[in-house]
Amino acid sequence: MKMPTAPLRTLQIVWRFGLDVALWFAAPIAFILVYVRGYSAPLGAGTLHLVVVAFFLAALILLRLAIARAVLNRTVAAILSTVVVSTVLALLLTYYALALAGLHSWGGIVAWNVIPTFFEEAPQLVDALGVPLSVVYIVIGLLALGLIAACWAYLRRFDWTTAAAHRMSGPALSIFLMCSFAILAMEAYKFTLAPWTSVSEPLSLTLFPVQGKLDMEGHAIAPLVAQGLDRVDDAARAAYVATGPTTRRNVILIVVDALRPDHMGIYGYARDTTPNLNKLTQSGNVRVVTGMHASCGDTICGLLSLSTSKFPRRFSYHPFTLQEALRRNGYRVHMVLSGDHTYFYSLRSFYGPVDSFLDGTGAQGYFMNDDQFLIDRVASMPASDGTPVMFQFHLMSAHILRKKDTTPGKFQPAARYAFQKAQDIGADYRPVETATNFYDNGVLKADAIIHDLLDALQKKGFLDNALVIVTADHGESLGEHGLFHHANSVREQLLQIPFVLISYGYRPERPIPANELSAQVDIAPTILSELGLPRPQTWVGRALQEPGTSDFMFFEEKSLFGVIDRRDPLRPWKYWIDAATGTQHAFDLSSDPSELHDLASHVPPARQTDWRLLALSGLSSVLVAAH
Repeated sequence: MKMPTAPLRTLQIVWRFGLDVALWFAAPIAFILVYVRGYSAPLGAGTLHLVVVAFFLAALILLRLAIARAVLNRTVAAILSTVVVSTVLALLLTYYALALAGLHSWGGIVAWNVIPTFFEEAPQLVDALGVPLSVVYIVIGLLALGLIAACWAYLRRFDWTTAAAHRMSGPALSIFLMCSFAILAMEAYKFTLAPWTSVSEPLSLTLFPVQGKLDMEGHAIAPLVAQGLDRVDDAARAAYVATGPTTRRNVILIVVDALRPDHMGIYGYARDTTPNLNKLTQSGNVRVVTGMHASCGDTICGLLSLSTSKFPRRFSYHPFTLQEALRRNGYRVHMVLSGDHTYFYSLRSFYGPVDSFLDGTGAQGYFMNDDQFLIDRVASMPASDGTPVMFQFHLMSAHILRKKDTTPGKFQPAARYAFQKAQDIGADYRPVETATNFYDNGVLKADAIIHDLLDALQKKGFLDNALVIVTADHGESLGEHGLFHHANSVREQLLQIPFVLISYGYRPERPIPANELSAQVDIAPTILSELGLPRPQTWVGRALQEPGTSDFMFFEEKSLFGVIDRRDPLRPWKYWIDAATGTQHAFDLSSDPSELHDLASHVPPARQTDWRLLALSGLSSVLVAAH
């Protein structure tokens, strides 16, 4: 490092220190402006974040002072300071990028245990941009080198820590540094005891995602509420009387991420996207149920609603799940899941204890979201020994971030739509051709994976007497209403999901209505009813084999929430409200299933008030209707 010919004056040291501070806070202030103005975060969250950032600046300055005094070789000291400063800056900028990605994707600050997923799925995101991965690595390398070079040049010209460190005696500086680090350590400890999650300070939400609320991909519940719900579930566990599987029938639950029924040939889609499922219908043991609605438009909510038979307002930490009910009745439960179910909001913890678990994060030698590993996993497992088994599979073949196809695909021209602008523009219902083709190629791939999975299970003897269910966690938008992807609306494209039941080795004793509006919370009770097993008391769904219907189905997605009113089975209504704007929407699903004609202004105010209260509660009415 080039040193001045004369010692720095105090005024110069203060000026350069001020320059350090100003440059350090530039990125945090820019982030706060976006956080507060772009995502409606409270201003206090930004102020407190500056306090957190100041803490890291203080630690960085103390470390630079220690290096300046402890390392006698000035060049080595300069290199060490450059490495430290550039590393901390790189981490800070990376965090802001991940935080903004989370805010844009699902409206929430990224949690620490979700960050590995961002890096696991980075290749798919890069592919969505159409940029070679090698180019991205080169760009990242150049940015890193540029940051290091900028820090080196800045410290070479404006460093003040060397002059400041040598103005104090060695013992005095040591005492100052030790006391300062001790103060910072105490402040850090106090922060861990009481992080600022209640005011939405970003780093607090990242490091302590379950304090202040249980954040699940934009759905939140207060811990005290969750604990109360868990006590109710614990009481249900104590009261549950297992009967054991009288039929010893296996359960194969196949969940295809983002699968829309209206893009499946088995549901009458003009394109033959499900040739293998279509062939199975010739056996006469396939039941295709229409009208099934997801509770939300995102993965976390959909999977929890499916396995716990609860709407989002009843989610908690330790629910009584379908997996647990089957294990208590003598089933082994094996979960083989493409994608990340371990780090993504700690999804794995909600399933409860199972006999084996493998997702994309533990599938060695496979690309993330590669469904081939599901087939290979089954092929490597021992054959059936007669013990009843539940397999739950999660497929990513229809997802926007699926593994890159090795062939162009049947439907062309096709292009990923991950970075298409998504904004609800109302009645416009035109899907985008390239997005539709890309999606349909994925549905065709999912159908092939399902065929190969069932073939592998058949060879192992698991389909001799089995119930196979094909469903989804949510749907997908392909340009309808100006929307793309999922987790951003409550339109029918995101809420409608398939529900296909395939019987192997038996004929069902009780029919299931093929054309009836039903809810995702009904799936688990329907499975247990097919097996002749009791359901937990806390489940709000109903078995579709039972007569009658529930009057209301609830759904939500971030600030959007609503209800489907089925009190008149011939004319169901869908009502939803945007809590952020207060805008209300109402659609007659019997005559307008595509939601092209918003009738909110034509519905009597008393009826709107009724719907609004139901949607806000989301609980009591459905409990009464279900039981």
